[in-house]
Amino acid sequence: MKKLWLVLVLLLSSCSSAAPESQSIASIAPCSSIKSTGMAADGLMLECLDGAGELAIKAIEGPAVISVWASWCTNCEAQRPNFIKLYREAGDRLQVVGVDVEEKAKSDGLNHALKSGMAYPHLYDPDGRTSNYFGPGVPITQFIAADGTLAFQKIGPIFTYEEMQQLVEEYLGIKV
Repeated sequence: MKKLWLVLVLLLSSCSSAAPESQSIASIAPCSSIKSTGMAADGLMLECLDGAGELAIKAIEGPAVISVWASWCTNCEAQRPNFIKLYREAGDRLQVVGVDVEEKAKSDGLNHALKSGMAYPHLYDPDGRTSNYFGPGVPITQFIAADGTLAFQKIGPIFTYEEMQQLVEEYLGIKV
């Protein structure tokens, strides 16, 4: 019976796609690495997920891609590799910033970011106050133009890196 069970498990696991290897990291980029105007725009200040101060969401300089996410969001998890790759490949051409929303505890978001390899800087919205700015729900992605204006907002997941590249090129004029 044990052999039959083992064969069944092996057959089922061979038919599924392989789980991605752990991309665990020791730290995320500090909020101090986020280029900003330094202004407290509309009083919408968010804590840094790394615990080092706070920043006004509207003060983030473009070009930037802002990902609104939560550790409990399955569609956020599905698109996460695209943001990690964008952060690695874009370099200084654009900023990638995360906004972790509505976690039970700040440490939940930070631990998830570390475990998932989300090395880019993140802000933290513990109570959903950014829903008036981004809209309700997650995931939401904003594309901020070089002049600081909102070029495009995508509600829902970006499932492929090709779609991410297309959106970045179309709305920010940057080829990655």
